[in-house]
Amino acid sequence: MGCRGVGGDGWRLLPGICKIYEEFLKKQNPSMASITYDVSHLYAFIDKLSDLSCLILNTETCQYVPHNKDWIKEKIFVMLRTQAKNE
Repeated sequence: MGCRGVGGDGWRLLPGICKIYEEFLKKQNPSMASITYDVSHLYAFIDKLSDLSCLILNTETCQYVPHNKDWIKEKIFVMLRTQAKNE
């Protein structure tokens, strides 16, 4: 039978979360040509969001597993570290 939907570990949603933060920074600093930030600033932004979580489909059980902000921050750290190593 199997599950319908895409399972995975959430990697596809992480760039979107970073993009939301980058758009926030652009609105806060419209005159700056480029913006850089530290991961700790991104974490603080995530912590200030009133509600942020994600549901990841477990294709073995066909159930969505909820994950909180700490899980999201951990995955973002791994993603950014991997990107830095590949540059």
